[in-house]
Amino acid sequence: MGDYEILAAKPIPAISAPIDWKKITIRECREPLIALSTLKDTRILVEPEYFQKGIPSAIEEVYVREGVAQKLVFAASQLPAGYHLLVWDAWRPFSVQQALFDEHCQIVREQFPNFSEEEVRLQAQTYVSMPSNHILRPSPHYTGGAVDLTLADAQGRPLFMGTRFDEFTSSSHTRSLEELIEKGEYINEEEQMALYNRRVLYHTMIASGFTNYCEEWWHFDRGNQFWAAVSSNTAFYGGTYP
Repeated sequence: MGDYEILAAKPIPAISAPIDWKKITIRECREPLIALSTLKDTRILVEPEYFQKGIPSAIEEVYVREGVAQKLVFAASQLPAGYHLLVWDAWRPFSVQQALFDEHCQIVREQFPNFSEEEVRLQAQTYVSMPSNHILRPSPHYTGGAVDLTLADAQGRPLFMGTRFDEFTSSSHTRSLEELIEKGEYINEEEQMALYNRRVLYHTMIASGFTNYCEEWWHFDRGNQFWAAVSSNTAFYGGTYP
């Protein structure tokens, strides 16, 4: 079996969303943010999704903490031959987080017209964190320790993962396809490929020191409160500007 087949054969284990992650103490370690485009690693590709979509204040670069960049380089080196990491987003300006949250709140209002505003905001936080630039309680992406990414082939084309990036449905849950199999339900050939690709991405990132947010197959953390809550570590990134 090749490296891809070995990783693809390993089911993603049961994972859960971090509980009370905002209560975890975070310290600003002053580790710099660096641009992924400056890395010499050709197996890390960058496509700033929100800039390309024209979201106000979104930046034409993907920044991560230096330690996260090092972990991404390691993760890329562990991928099967011919595969790349394609990064869509990492550090976000506060205004971008606010815009994304407001947009998703509006979607929730339309889906659940009887919800109170408090219920809307709680529901929205399933997929988009509450904007915060508080030094002790920053939004995960504001720390530079959260990254949204996928796998790409040798030509840089994103692999099929079953859903689009930021498709906020149950199908985007990291284990959604695993759960179908566990229930004895049929998945077609395309879904089987998405299952295998998710497994490769998940196991590569976890083995490289990241944790995954269970609601989104594309979201991984390192050093922030999400990561600390899942891995029982201490959060050590804060929120700074590049």
